[in-house]
Amino acid sequence: MALGSASFIWLLIYGQTGNGKTHLCNAIVREVRDRGLDVRMILAADLFSLLREAMSNHQTDTLLRKFKDIFFLAIDDYGVEYGSDWELAKFDELMTSRFATAKPTVLITNKELTELPGRIQSRFKDKVMARAVHNSASDFRSVRKN
Repeated sequence: MALGSASFIWLLIYGQTGNGKTHLCNAIVREVRDRGLDVRMILAADLFSLLREAMSNHQTDTLLRKFKDIFFLAIDDYGVEYGSDWELAKFDELMTSRFATAKPTVLITNKELTELPGRIQSRFKDKVMARAVHNSASDFRSVRKN
């Protein structure tokens, strides 16, 4: 396999807090950016905040279009926020669009795969387009020395 090629374009990394999921995601994003590709990493809570703000300004469609169009999107800490049903529906719309248009997407979460909404689970279980990886490392913060 050539450098930079993969047999999938969606990646879910899940596991307990503090085991390096975000660190790994940052490395992926840096590598994609270094290749000159359009990439964005955002915390899920920040995405939901932007959605709330866009709703109040009647700019939801514009904001969603922006995130749908980004070539490579990485969303960190999904499941930590407490989105409303409307926000979760918009998140589903975003993910459905990205899946349908085969745009590379990384999702990082502390939740188990089975705890994710069914439609999100289904997409990450697609063996052609996606991989779900359980990071079983322990919390490095609890063992690091000051």
